[in-house]
Amino acid sequence: MINAINKIQKLTNTKSKTIELNTSLPISLKVAEKIGHNRYILNFANKSLNTRSAKQLNVGAEYWGEISSNSDNIIITGLYQKPSFDFMVLEDGLLLIERLVSEPDTAWLYEYLKQNLLTCSQKENFEIYANMLLALQNNTINIGFKYSENLGVFQYKKQKNYTKIYLVFSNFAPLLFELEASDFKKITTPFKKVAKALNNSFECEIAVSDVKPLWVKNNSLIDFKG
Repeated sequence: MINAINKIQKLTNTKSKTIELNTSLPISLKVAEKIGHNRYILNFANKSLNTRSAKQLNVGAEYWGEISSNSDNIIITGLYQKPSFDFMVLEDGLLLIERLVSEPDTAWLYEYLKQNLLTCSQKENFEIYANMLLALQNNTINIGFKYSENLGVFQYKKQKNYTKIYLVFSNFAPLLFELEASDFKKITTPFKKVAKALNNSFECEIAVSDVKPLWVKNNSLIDFKG
């Protein structure tokens, strides 16, 4: 799985840091203001852009989207709102993912969380460990990690020989991997352009569809304020 993470991050390195139309991959943007019917001020790449969207957008929300142009307008299409992850990561997040590949039995992870919850002195880390434990109780492994200066969330759910892995980076739209006996069978993305790029990197079925997290924390279960 680490090799798959490396392939995804290599895809993001093909994007320019400047604003370009007809970009090969979706861009990350934030809706700053609504200024009229289907017209918005969007912030991305340290720039502000007056544009229109055929889809109703939530002011203040962050999205991934594809951009194109026709005559005098820049058009945002395929908008996909980012999940409400705060990307709270563990320094050893990648090491946990690597260990999960070699030790799929989660007994070691329960022990890891138990020991860290008992000894943790930082509120932020306690929240991370508690959320990981809540996810485990819903048969999902949830790990925040850092890779090549980008933050990510890795979610893993296994049923017999069939496995689903949800992967999202702070700079890249979410992906759903489906594996059978450790072999990639299918990868799902919300974007056609991403699907095209994935076809060049993975030898499995690539589908375009909505991608939902395997687990989302319930903020009402634990109050970490104070």
